[in-house]
Amino acid sequence: MRVTESIRIERPAEDVWAVVSDLDTHREWRPAIVELTQLDEGPLAVGSRLREVLRWRGRTLELDDVVTALEPPRRLGITGGWSAAEFDLELLLEPNGDGTLVTMDWPLRPKSLLMRVAAPFLGGTMRKATREELELLKAYVEAR
Repeated sequence: MRVTESIRIERPAEDVWAVVSDLDTHREWRPAIVELTQLDEGPLAVGSRLREVLRWRGRTLELDDVVTALEPPRRLGITGGWSAAEFDLELLLEPNGDGTLVTMDWPLRPKSLLMRVAAPFLGGTMRKATREELELLKAYVEAR
């Protein structure tokens, strides 16, 4: 299953990048985030390990992630997962007039039998959650 959603933000890509590449801001625009921590010292870089704790659909999920792409101010890639599934997230920022078109693309690869069965039914919910994150990102960046 793959989720791809886009939104136009009325700010330059550099302004959007300043938010998405700052892990401390993620709780402001990602409502499921309980905790997001970089496990390595130093600035965020390709290979940086992250720990995400999410509260989604009444469950707490702990994800182990790795930054796979860091191309300011255009692309952030993260691969990660938990016991039931893995994902590869790409956050793409493209200049669009005076603003930025932000696309979140992430294929989900079920690992457990239960997730393989449930994934097709979760698609709509996951698209809605992704769209909500992008709308909150837009509001957050545009209010700064």
